[in-house]
Amino acid sequence: MKPTTPYRPLDVTVPFPELTAYARTATRLHPRPGAPSAADSHVGGPLLWPEDEAWPECREHGRVRGVRPRRARRYEEILAAAAARPRPADGSGWAYTAAERAEVQAMTDAGHQPDEHDGSPLPLLALAQFHARDVPDLAAFAPPGTDLVQVLWCPFAGHEDGSYSHFGPSTRLFWRRAADVTNPLSVQPEPPIVERTWYLPVPCVLHPEQVTEYPWADYLPPALVSRIEAWEDDIEARVGRDAAPTYQYDLSIAPGWKIGGWDSWHRTDLVRLHCEACGAGMRPLLTMDRCESQASWGPFPGPGCPTGVTAGRDEYRAFVCPADPTHPHRMSAQ
Repeated sequence: MKPTTPYRPLDVTVPFPELTAYARTATRLHPRPGAPSAADSHVGGPLLWPEDEAWPECREHGRVRGVRPRRARRYEEILAAAAARPRPADGSGWAYTAAERAEVQAMTDAGHQPDEHDGSPLPLLALAQFHARDVPDLAAFAPPGTDLVQVLWCPFAGHEDGSYSHFGPSTRLFWRRAADVTNPLSVQPEPPIVERTWYLPVPCVLHPEQVTEYPWADYLPPALVSRIEAWEDDIEARVGRDAAPTYQYDLSIAPGWKIGGWDSWHRTDLVRLHCEACGAGMRPLLTMDRCESQASWGPFPGPGCPTGVTAGRDEYRAFVCPADPTHPHRMSAQ
């Protein structure tokens, strides 16, 4: 069954028709664990990368420590296998086999001595790719002649590239025309080490769904915000706090992985990002969110946190220049 966003508790443009002028569409991606191919839109799968094009690298890190992807994935495989079995009747925990238990114990014992990298350049990690044919809101951002965006990152924080990536991995965007890739790379490079296991995505297929969003309140005129707050107080007084929808969390911005739409500023004050090349106000292209089931937005069916990715605190967003998406993008964390 395809994940679907529940109907909004109400149409917020009825009490506030002026919000119609601020409406934007966003494509919720609804990633779910699967086995995507290089031809698909996905999170965590292989990219449609030209065989004759060099794979990008990060040269900012020396002899760093972290976790080898193979070890991290093996640990998740063991957990998934054990969770799928009936639990022991004695309530002793997960149903590991003896071999699995020994393997997990060995990983746990080695946890205080993470793997070390030799200091050579790190191949970037393929994070996601999106085709305009699959994601309705991508076409509004794509440079002329392109229909595919590929997202890669260096799975370490602390970069100094001017894109706020000290809050998370340094991220690169590559726009291309899918039909031009006639000889795709068959073996995809991967960094030998990642700083955190939550920078390593679970391969996921997508179930795109277009929704309508309205701005975070800080983008709106103060007089309108005051009216919305008074309206919320009135509903809460009539139906109770637990049953009362809120503009900010139920009616404006969808959580989860998405393309386009509006940006939430639930962790910090609003920061208006501007293009460093031309000064234009930037717009969110991609939002990567730890979960997608916050407030009343949780799709049916779950799960709510499918990709295993956490960057920033909740969300990690790539903002692009609407005047020219090939201008350097900027990252922002919430």
